[in-house]
Amino acid sequence: RRVILLNNIIETFSNHPIFSDHVSRKSDTESMIQKSLFLTLQNNLYELLLKYGYSNRKSKKIADKFQWEQKLTTHVRNFTVFSTSHRPDAVLDMEEIRIGIEIKKGQDGASLRAGLGQCLIYSTEYDFVVYLFVDTTPNRNIKKSIEAKREQMIIKTLWEDHNVLFHIV
Repeated sequence: RRVILLNNIIETFSNHPIFSDHVSRKSDTESMIQKSLFLTLQNNLYELLLKYGYSNRKSKKIADKFQWEQKLTTHVRNFTVFSTSHRPDAVLDMEEIRIGIEIKKGQDGASLRAGLGQCLIYSTEYDFVVYLFVDTTPNRNIKKSIEAKREQMIIKTLWEDHNVLFHIV
């Protein structure tokens, strides 16, 4: 059930109109992309939680307390590791499980590596981490690279050893 919920979150993000081939990814800032995706997830979260098996009341309660950085009514709390404060872009606290969500935009390895490192740190605090990387390379070269054997092994290790669900759009 948890994997289905995490995949539904990824699917909600991946199917967002801002990722259409007819839309330029370079014009939107990372912050704008996050806001669009988190608003969409917020609007669909109640139904996702009902499908997960929660009651109407519990689904509404969890959806209402969905936390993301730009949301006016919530605050994503920091935690300290290596004497440094960390926090994901969003947190879905379902009481028995907590999911940290990180969204990065980039056209080079530096952005990708930064997000991967953050997610490994987040995996020490959250039960699951969802990491969505928005590839802005001209030909989606980073996204195309995930079909390679080495990249598939890394993605599998992130999931099996750290509960990090990694996806590129």
